Amino acid sequence: MNAPGGLFRAKEALKSAVMDPKTILQEVLRRSGKASYGKKVFWDAVDRPHYAYCVYQAASQAKSIGLHAISVIEFGVAGGNGLVALERIGRDVEAELGVKVHPFGFDTGSGMPEPLDYRDLPYLWRKGDFEMDVDRLRERLTDAELVLGNVRDTVPSFIHDYDPPPIGFIAFDLDFYSSTVDAMQLCDAAVERFIPRAFCYMDDVIGSDVEIHCEFVGELLAIEEFNTGHQDRKMAPIHGLQHKRPVPALWNSQIWVLHLFEHPEYGHYIEQPRAEIFDLSLED
Repeated sequence: MNAPGGLFRAKEALKSAVMDPKTILQEVLRRSGKASYGKKVFWDAVDRPHYAYCVYQAASQAKSIGLHAISVIEFGVAGGNGLVALERIGRDVEAELGVKVHPFGFDTGSGMPEPLDYRDLPYLWRKGDFEMDVDRLRERLTDAELVLGNVRDTVPSFIHDYDPPPIGFIAFDLDFYSSTVDAMQLCDAAVERFIPRAFCYMDDVIGSDVEIHCEFVGELLAIEEFNTGHQDRKMAPIHGLQHKRPVPALWNSQIWVLHLFEHPEYGHYIEQPRAEIFDLSLED
């Protein structure tokens, strides 16, 4: 690491700590060898906290209904940093909860396809953006499987070809409306291919002032159309998630959940982690 760069980052970290004492606790937890992974996730004291939150919650839900493994999926791998992170998160989650995490990454491998029309936001992305160095990424991966090709072609055969464990988390980062619609075909798979409430990270619903996302284009339109076309499955954000987090963050507004109301385990009672807060008996 170059010294000036390291010094700059250290100064920035110190500045943040002075401005917000919570960042001190985050850094302590991040470096701690004794703190549980769940506590680190709760405080965002991990890399890619949005992925970690979703995978941890999905594995916890799976464990509560007796599942021993889940699949986690990233649509839009690009360089591969997210998929490498999913591997690392999966290992940490398995070590704590005992639920095996199988990561899969979907990508063309050659960058983004041609945008179809205005709904793909061609003023933001072009054909060929985010090209992958496939060989270099494969060398880095240990647990994850790359599914290369246009999702329009790879998603329909995914369940048959890979026979994955129940899906607990899906990251949608394909940018285009059309590609997101194609990826959402996976959400039509048989109900037993999912946990009852599968977590989803929607990357392209918040962006810069240039992006200007809305429900008439991009990922938000794909979500709207999915919900309109399904009675027993709905994708919905977790309302007020940022108010339940000790360190609110932008990603809190990018988490959706695929609710599979017809899932035989949808109504399975889950013991609350803080049962005492629901004790409403008459006080002495």
